[in-house]
This record gives sequence, C-alpha cells and structure tokens, in this order.
Amino acid sequence: MQLSITLPPRPAASEFGTLLRTWRRRRRLSQLSLSGEANVSSRHLSFLESGHAAPSREMVLRLAECLGVPPDARNAWLVAAGFAPLYTRTPLEAAQLAPVREALTRMMHANSPAPALLLDTHWNVIDANRTGTLLLGGDWHPGVSLIDRLVDHPALRAPILNWPDVAAVMMSRLRSEYLKDRNDPRLDALADRLYEHAADPLSLDPTEAILTLRYQSPVGELSLFTTIAELSSAQDLTLRELRLEIFFPADAESKARLEQLAGPQD
Repeated sequence: MQLSITLPPRPAASEFGTLLRTWRRRRRLSQLSLSGEANVSSRHLSFLESGHAAPSREMVLRLAECLGVPPDARNAWLVAAGFAPLYTRTPLEAAQLAPVREALTRMMHANSPAPALLLDTHWNVIDANRTGTLLLGGDWHPGVSLIDRLVDHPALRAPILNWPDVAAVMMSRLRSEYLKDRNDPRLDALADRLYEHAADPLSLDPTEAILTLRYQSPVGELSLFTTIAELSSAQDLTLRELRLEIFFPADAESKARLEQLAGPQD
C-alpha cells in the first residue's frame, strides 16, 4: 500500500516581501549582507521575502533604514506590512509650513538678480523670482511642468543657446533621481521626453569645471550656472520634495545684464 503525503501550499510572497526583495536587489545586496547590516538572521530575512513570516513595525523601519529607502517608499512598506504610514504630506499652503515658505521666498529674492525657481520632485514650478519668470517665458502659473513646457514650446527653449547640452544634463539628473531613490515612473517619463532633444552625455566636455546655461536675453547673452538647495532635515514629504534652483551669473557681464533685467528692486 502506497501512502500519499500532501504538503501544505507554499505561501505566496507578500506585498511587503516583494518590496523588500526589489529594494535589496536594487541596492545590489545579498540576503546575507543585508541580514548582517540589519542584525537579523538570513533565514528570517528569507522568510520575510517569501511570505513565510510577517515583519514587526520596528523590523520594517530597520530594513528600510539599512537599504536607504526614502520616506515616501517607507510609507508604502509600512502599509504593505499592515501598519499605518509614518511620514505625513502636508499641503504647502498649510499654516504650519508658513515659516518654511517665508524662508524659501527670502532665499529666492535675496539672491536676486540671479533667477530662482522653486520646484517639486517632478520639476513642476511652484514659485519663481522676477528673473526666474524670464526663464519661464513670462506667462506661467504655479504647478506648470518646467520640462513639459520646454519640450512643448520651441519659442521658450529657443533662447537657450546650448539647449542640447542643457537637455542632456537635465535628462541625466532625472535618470539619477529615478534610479537612486524613488523609482518613480513619472521621473523616467520626463527623462524620455528630453531624449530626442539631448546631446550625447558623453559628448560633454569633461574638462569644463561646470556646465553653464547660455541664455539669449533681451539685453544680451547670459552665462549662468545652477545650484540646487534642498531641505535635507525635512520629515514632511512635501518639504522633502522641494528643490530651490538658483542660476548664478558666471561672469561680470552676465551679472550686469541680470541687474538690468531685474530692474529696480522693491
């Protein structure tokens, strides 16, 4: 007589397990390496990925910290594991964010006549100073996509005399942001929009200390280099995604022309 033994079905990988495995592979870590960093057994880590075990809230956050998972994705990890999100997303116009808004506004105007743009993570323009508005073509509204606007309106990008090089740098930044932290398909899509406009990134002169934006303004050519400021200590997701981009003059002529464009300061 032959006995038949039926084994219990293998559990399907949980949503949390899938996220954990995806991020671990993205960081190019083995289960053994990650288990050492997180001070957890490789067997338990394997069970978490396969769905054989459920993580505690502390374990979710510990693994996310070891893998450098950004706060918005950590919220997704917590929800997938059955816990409430940790990080909030407060509307920028909320009263509790007023001091931050005021500080960013001061920074934009304090650096005038250098153009300044306040952007979110998808390069939507939230605010701009007087000369920053010039780079946007003068007619814009909060929330407009800087990249969509440049791609869709040839007249807006026409004054950018080295547009292919600038597009290449912007595309590389978007690819880097997509791969590094967020894995956000919108960032990848924006980079794709720039692809046909961009020069080959390998064709850029590596001996140049910094790539300048060459812009044909109504009063003459401007040579500008860009800096980006972030609120690195922010815990709120809205604040973490803000980028203040300031375009400083690269020479005395550009500085004088920016002052002429800015006009009398208030």
